[in-house]
Amino acid sequence: MISHSKPCIGDEEIAAAGRVLASGRLAQGEEVAAFERECAAFCGRRHAVAVNSGTSALHLALGAIGVAPDDAVAVPAYACAALITAVSLQHARPVLCDVGEDYNLAPGSAPHECAAVIVPHLFGAPASLPASGAVIEDIAQSMGGDTGRTAPVAVTSFYATKLMTTGEGGMLLTDDEALAEYARDRRDYDNRDDFVERHPYKMTEFQAAIGRVQLHRLPAFIARRRAIAARYHEAFAGLPFRLPRLARHVFFRYVVATPERDRLQAHLERCGIEAKRPVYRPAHHYLGGAFPGAETAHRECLSLPIYPALLETEIVRVIDSVRHFSG
Repeated sequence: MISHSKPCIGDEEIAAAGRVLASGRLAQGEEVAAFERECAAFCGRRHAVAVNSGTSALHLALGAIGVAPDDAVAVPAYACAALITAVSLQHARPVLCDVGEDYNLAPGSAPHECAAVIVPHLFGAPASLPASGAVIEDIAQSMGGDTGRTAPVAVTSFYATKLMTTGEGGMLLTDDEALAEYARDRRDYDNRDDFVERHPYKMTEFQAAIGRVQLHRLPAFIARRRAIAARYHEAFAGLPFRLPRLARHVFFRYVVATPERDRLQAHLERCGIEAKRPVYRPAHHYLGGAFPGAETAHRECLSLPIYPALLETEIVRVIDSVRHFSG
């Protein structure tokens, strides 16, 4: 079976993790600090704060920009549960908004009364950002492209199947020292003289060591993803699918859209290819509401295998199987 997604881990990552494990210093320390510095420089931001997950980074970002209990936070309806989970952790209210043809938050859809807007760059395609207001960019699916550099704060995830990985983990990125200090203060509750609500959100040293290697390899990972996407794009031109745009895309996912999505997925499974809904269950299926763009995307979108470790024979097999489905 050709896997839908797969982390790209090599000898350098194994050696980095082993070096830290052998040192006996496992909790947050200099490896984490070095990873933060390197991520900030890579993303063109002044500050980076490493945490244990993308959801934790988003939770801290909401608090850092001043989102208070019962505040409204705009979130795209076609997004996974992590976004509404982070809003709930801040005791705020997620306000769902529909998505456009690129599956990103539709421009102008966020109500003016919202205290903040969370803007993911879904599947690696850059979204349009609101012109003003408290915006949090979620670059978990677009890190390494040209996103995450302009909003007051950005967050990313290093989950196992993301563009780069530390197994679990995340990062908050900002140019604002006060926002960074808030996040640093709130990610660890131990050895404090005062009490405010803090959280066990720290990243481990061996995760950071793996992340430093992965960050160095990320440009090559993205180049490989783009090369595979170009192969797919050429092979599927003229087929009855809606294909992603190539421009500025880093291809965390290569997503095709067709009313025959379920039949295509079943056909690929018979061919030994794992393809998936790119969003398992969108936010509006949890919270309710009518969002035609999100519902169409959920009904029609299918994500094909695309990752740096995909072999040439596997790429050809995916292409041949998809083309065979369309006759």
